[in-house]
Amino acid sequence: MKEDVSIREAAPGDLKVVRDLVQAAYQEFKPLMPEIGWSKWMASIDAALGSRAGLLLVAEASGRIQGVVKFFPEASRAAQGEWPPGAALIRILAVWPRSRGQGYGSRLTEECLRRARSLKIPTIFLYTGRFMAAAQHIYEKLGFRRVPELDRDPGPIAYRLDL
Repeated sequence: MKEDVSIREAAPGDLKVVRDLVQAAYQEFKPLMPEIGWSKWMASIDAALGSRAGLLLVAEASGRIQGVVKFFPEASRAAQGEWPPGAALIRILAVWPRSRGQGYGSRLTEECLRRARSLKIPTIFLYTGRFMAAAQHIYEKLGFRRVPELDRDPGPIAYRLDL
């Protein structure tokens, strides 16, 4: 990965680039679901990106946003299921397709973990798609474990990391 990577909170002017990035990153999954499912998923993501709840974090290198993640210090504010009180949640990890394999996804996830630890949050959860193998690899490499009892059927699969 390039050394000049910074992770920062997104500015209001970043939202269009972030939305374009997420659309481009998730486009490969569109053929895997019916159009109505895709539309609902994209609407949910767009609402989360624009929501004041949580923190929208971006990885920036060479003056360009390379990846994004939404971090919710209080998981219940994510509007994505029922979580234990006091737990955090990671949502919408995405990296431009041209920037994959350079560690941006790992760096963004690690920043969420750093922030959770600094807030003394004991547990962090996330959902990911069954078809998102690269994301699952990142999470498992960082110590997340599957919690199938929280999976949504049909839908995403749950992961948990005790900090």
